Amino acid sequence: MKINNYIEIIGKLNPLEESKFEYKSTVWNNLNEDLKKYLFDFENKPVSRKAVIESFKNYYIGKVHFSVPFGLTMVWGFGDTGYGTYRTNNYYSQDNHKKFIENSFQFVANNQIENAYKELQKIKGLNISYISKLLYFASRAQNHQSYCLIYDIRVAKSLVKLNCPEEIFEILDIKPSNKYIHYNKYNLLIHKVAKENNVSAEALEMFLFNQSF
Repeated sequence: MKINNYIEIIGKLNPLEESKFEYKSTVWNNLNEDLKKYLFDFENKPVSRKAVIESFKNYYIGKVHFSVPFGLTMVWGFGDTGYGTYRTNNYYSQDNHKKFIENSFQFVANNQIENAYKELQKIKGLNISYISKLLYFASRAQNHQSYCLIYDIRVAKSLVKLNCPEEIFEILDIKPSNKYIHYNKYNLLIHKVAKENNVSAEALEMFLFNQSF
């Protein structure tokens, strides 16, 4: 991956604090009522990566319901896009979906990432972008050394743009694969490149998402 010219930029990134979105109660007004109750304390406050990771840590020690870290992940991911409420309700409102979410979190606790991934794939409409967000926050909370990383269309496009001529990039329709085997390869690649360049993997992922090159 051609990032030699951007090492200083990546090294200065602080994903845990800088990457955050406000949980605006007006934007999320139609959120599932049960889920809304779990997130009451976070209304109209910024939700950072660090805050989401802390919510997962609290879940794993039995301090909060699984709905808190799940809901904060959705809030952080969708921000104030407007359609976040609708999609989150679809993911959360069915009892079997809730079971899949809880199961995946426990699989992460046991470092069974493939099982966690495939459990989340059972939720209709939940794709690689939000599966990877949930796995990222959960695995960071568990202090896994090779923690999962977020993989979405912006990151996928950056990976290609950094490694092919502009005239080729412009004629491609790029999107991340939903297959676990490819997601695993992505994680291995980002951790490898980050280690080689003495930067954090999540900072490299954030750099790719920002597309600041």
